[in-house]
Amino acid sequence: MKTLFLYLIRSGADERPLAGLTPYEWLLRGAQGTPCREIADESEATLPKGAGGVAILYWDTPLVRASDLMTLLGEMDRRGIDGYEIGAGSLRTAAAFRRGALPKRRCVAPFAERLSGEESRGGIERALYRRIAETSVQNGAIITDVDSVRIDAKTRLEAGAIVEPFAIVVNSFVGKGARIGSFSTLENATVGAGAEIVQSVVRDSAVGASATVGPFAYLRMGARVGEGARIGDFVEVKKSTLAAGVKAAHLAYIGDAEVGAGTNVGCGTVFANYDGKVKRETRIGERVFIGANTNLVAPLTVGDDAYIAAASTVTRDVPAGAFVIGRVRQEVKEKRRE
Repeated sequence: MKTLFLYLIRSGADERPLAGLTPYEWLLRGAQGTPCREIADESEATLPKGAGGVAILYWDTPLVRASDLMTLLGEMDRRGIDGYEIGAGSLRTAAAFRRGALPKRRCVAPFAERLSGEESRGGIERALYRRIAETSVQNGAIITDVDSVRIDAKTRLEAGAIVEPFAIVVNSFVGKGARIGSFSTLENATVGAGAEIVQSVVRDSAVGASATVGPFAYLRMGARVGEGARIGDFVEVKKSTLAAGVKAAHLAYIGDAEVGAGTNVGCGTVFANYDGKVKRETRIGERVFIGANTNLVAPLTVGDDAYIAAASTVTRDVPAGAFVIGRVRQEVKEKRRE
């Protein structure tokens, strides 16, 4: 069986990432398991002892993998071809390389597509996304439509993780059995085993095992959602830690806060964390019940097992076990008749 040696030339490389890696990083990934060396220009390439073929690859063909070159080398043997141009580089048999023969044919296989402009860039990136998705499926992930998802090279999906069509997953970790629903976006996110993200955005944040997020939720700037927690529709969590079992079922803003285990955040609750100059923190204890349409004005601490009545505005610390009602007394006036 023929052996192959790769020389890689980075000079002048486009450093913009494609599906998470630069074009040159994709070449390095494709060369894994095959002897290779980085050189400054083609004059540094020599014929290694025992090599049956030599490839000199530039950054402009990021889809090339060593396995593709080995297949092409076998085809060259069968057809009596000395070498192929591949982008700006080449693949030659050892004999052709030794005598300095230049390739007379250009490789037109899809893996040899050259990065030559924005149009080619889009096609190459789509191919890379598909490759990542197919590899993820081979490793045990469940992806029903590998052409519609966008999973980058820095993402890790555990076996049994589900990524539904039109989801975007960037530089993230998705645990076993977790489900990333259609039209969800994960960026720099961690999603625990069995968690579910439904049509939501999670950026720079973490979701614990068996938690549910969405639909239409937004987690950002270091949000931490605990195991079994529930973040429902139109809930935004910013720079906050929610312990296990916290529920914020719908229409709430939780910012710069710590929320204890088992606490319920009612519909329409707002953590008023900004006084116009600085962001201030709110600390909520365990098993607290926060009624609908409550305003929690930071800085504020609410003790364990407290109960806050609906439509209250809370501006002072609340002791553990206390009942708080802070709203204008209702008045009913007879309708004035003309």
